[in-house]
Order: sequence, then C-alpha cells, then structure tokens
Amino acid sequence: MTTSNHTDFADRWRAWHAGREAAVSAPGGDLTLTGTHWLVGRTEIEGAPGTWWVDGADVRVSGADGLVVDGRAVSDGLLRADQRLAVGDVELKIIRRGADLAVRTYDPQSAAVDRFAGIDAFAPDPAWVVTAEFTPAEADRTLRTAHSHSDRLVDYRVVGTFSFTVDGQHAELVALHTGHEGEAHITFRDATSGRTSYGAARFLFLPLPEAAGTVTMDFNRAALPPCAFSDAFICPLPPPGNVLPFPVEAGEKTVLTRP
Repeated sequence: MTTSNHTDFADRWRAWHAGREAAVSAPGGDLTLTGTHWLVGRTEIEGAPGTWWVDGADVRVSGADGLVVDGRAVSDGLLRADQRLAVGDVELKIIRRGADLAVRTYDPQSAAVDRFAGIDAFAPDPAWVVTAEFTPAEADRTLRTAHSHSDRLVDYRVVGTFSFTVDGQHAELVALHTGHEGEAHITFRDATSGRTSYGAARFLFLPLPEAAGTVTMDFNRAALPPCAFSDAFICPLPPPGNVLPFPVEAGEKTVLTRP
C-alpha cells in the first residue's frame, strides 16, 4: 500500500471512529440506555408512566399520562415496535427477543453520557483487512445463542461462515442474522479479549454476500457491542467456534470514562 493510500485508509477509519463515538453518546445511543424492562404480566416501568403488558404480538399500556406516540399524546392503547415512543426527553423502544417483549428506556441525560471520554481503539492497520471465503448456510439452520447480562437463549438464523488465514493460522467465523436483512453479524472473541479489549465479545458487521466466494473482512471496523456501554443491553455472545486463538489487534478496545 502506497503512502497516499495508507493515509486515505487511515482517514476513512478515523471518520468511522468519530462517527461511532458520536453515535453512542447521541440521544437514543447505546450510552443512554438506562433500562430493559421485560414484560411479565402487568409491569410498571421505572422512568415511564402507566402499566404495560403483552397483548398478542404487541404491547398494551394503560394510564400512561405524558406518553407521546408518533408525536401524539396517548395514555391508553396498543403499541407496536415500529412506533416512536417518548416521555419528555426519554425515548422508549419496544424490543422482541424470541417470544419475549420488553420496553427499553433511553435517557439522553444518563450518567454514562456524562462520564464518557471516548472509545479506545487500536491504530488502523491495513494488514487487518483480510481475504476470506464465504460459505452460505442452509436456509433453515439456526444457532441457539447465549447473551451477556442475561440467562436468555435465542435462536438466530445462521447466514454462513467466513474462513480466512492470519499468519498461517486458519480461522472460521460463523455469521448470524440478528436484525437487518442483507447483513452478516459476526460476534467473536480473540486473544486480546479481557486483556486489552472488552472481554465479552466484539462485533463485526459485513454486507451479506449473495453467493459463495471471496470477500474482504476489515477487522479495523470491529466494534464494541452495546453491552460494553450499558449493562441494560443483552448482547449475543460468540458461538464456541468464534473464539480466535490469536490476538486481533484491530478495531475498538474499550470504553473510556472520566473519573
């Protein structure tokens, strides 16, 4: 790689990194999550008015004075996951994990935002842009996956595997579908995990190839999972085969905080 190309590569990475730091601290960002409230029977949610419960595939609320749904005040009614919910400055989101529903609360004034001092990361290195072979999975293959901060097990659809070699060491990472069409989600650990990088996992998101073949994986874009920013997140943990024996000294390391 020429000096000019290396400079362009580093500049693109710095722009990505700055965008990540801005996104996690912005309203609705990972640092603002203050609670995930699973709806088991009729539930009262800290930071939100009313009583909430599951009604079929949606959520019903009653007595929620001050709740705004898609810009309109609603105190009683049926709520969907695609609606914008807010109470003052606090944003609420309905999420589903398997058959369970929960309401999340995002407070832009959270203490975590005040303490945030950036995301520590390895210096961008073109050597960590690796060539891999993608093998699609069978259409009905799923993988039961454990999560951080939870005893929940969720079956995710497996979209395929990415095989590659680093310094003569062969590796194969399983990719899941965890929410967005056309996206492969790899959750992995490596020899830096719990030492110089966040211990639970790091995430790498790639465009899902349309067919088997050669693809590029840029580990410089390995990102901290949401659970690194708030204990109220539950994040899919790596499958057993997604624990790499060598250090991946690329991508994000840890969350930096002020005293």
